[in-house]
Amino acid sequence: MKVKSVYEFLNEYAPFNVCDSFDNCGLIVGSMDANVKAICLCLDITNKVIEEAAKRKANLIISHHPVIFNPLKRVEADTPVYNLIKHKMNAICMHTNADMTKNGVTDIMLELLNFENSGVVLEPKYPDGTGYGKIIDLPICTTPKALAECCKKAFDCTVVRYIDTDSPISKVAICSGAGAGGGNVQRAIDWGCQALISGDVKHDLWIDAENNNFCLIDAGHFHTENILCNYLSGILSRKFHKAEIFVAENSKDPCSYV
Repeated sequence: MKVKSVYEFLNEYAPFNVCDSFDNCGLIVGSMDANVKAICLCLDITNKVIEEAAKRKANLIISHHPVIFNPLKRVEADTPVYNLIKHKMNAICMHTNADMTKNGVTDIMLELLNFENSGVVLEPKYPDGTGYGKIIDLPICTTPKALAECCKKAFDCTVVRYIDTDSPISKVAICSGAGAGGGNVQRAIDWGCQALISGDVKHDLWIDAENNNFCLIDAGHFHTENILCNYLSGILSRKFHKAEIFVAENSKDPCSYV
């Protein structure tokens, strides 16, 4: 099995040309012609993930976040890019293409929350409607606290932050990672939503939500996106059933909480 075979399969699931203009997706380190020994999956390619992959003889790492996002002017020792090259590893990164594809990160969030997928996109990016996030109608109304508790359980969060409102919630917007930014709070309000579930919420967005009596829920950037790893592990294992495929134990929330 070559890296190219894995790349082509992933391209069918989430085409690499369907990504945002700022993004860096695809094969970022390595060679399409390299033979794949084992595959390691993670949210971020950190030094600890690379060390774990090396110990388990994996030479292909597939991540959600690009290991090279901004242009590099140098590659210094003991950085992830340096260590990938040092260990002769290949890196495929599936970022905004995996955010926007069918059965992508937002759809996985919906499945874990046990919410029905309406197919209505929160922030369209392409003429065919492909884009970020989804809008869903709940079968029964809920409260901000109950919705936040549902997120905490679904995404296995340590902490969930939310704005408590006195309005019942029947329509919800969902967008992974830092999806509350870029005007999506206002988009959700314009859609008639009473809540938006996302992560990485900045202070000014909390203020905007409070001023609009809007339930904003921050379930964490890590926790709303690391869920992609298990999904990819499943579809890759069914396709390449003879290969060792695993989610890195070191693909974990880098933060500690008190």
